[in-house]
Amino acid sequence: MVKCNFRLTGTPPEIGQKSIDVKPEFTVAELKKVVKDAYDLNPVLQVQFIFRGKVIPDGIVMQDIGIHPTKDTICVFATQSGG
Repeated sequence: MVKCNFRLTGTPPEIGQKSIDVKPEFTVAELKKVVKDAYDLNPVLQVQFIFRGKVIPDGIVMQDIGIHPTKDTICVFATQSGG
């Protein structure tokens, strides 16, 4: 397990910044579930990860992204689709 830094957009830093344990073999889709639990987000919200200005696709394995655990931060963007 490796600790990675996450930042939930639209929230104050004391709430939005978290360091979360990540298994390098997690796919982005698996990690989204862990992040939703860590931030206590509503299950109906859609979550996207943004790293270096790009949305990270769900099928990518975390170790293949090239994130430095202590230096880089992944932005978490949560939205609810209209209905």
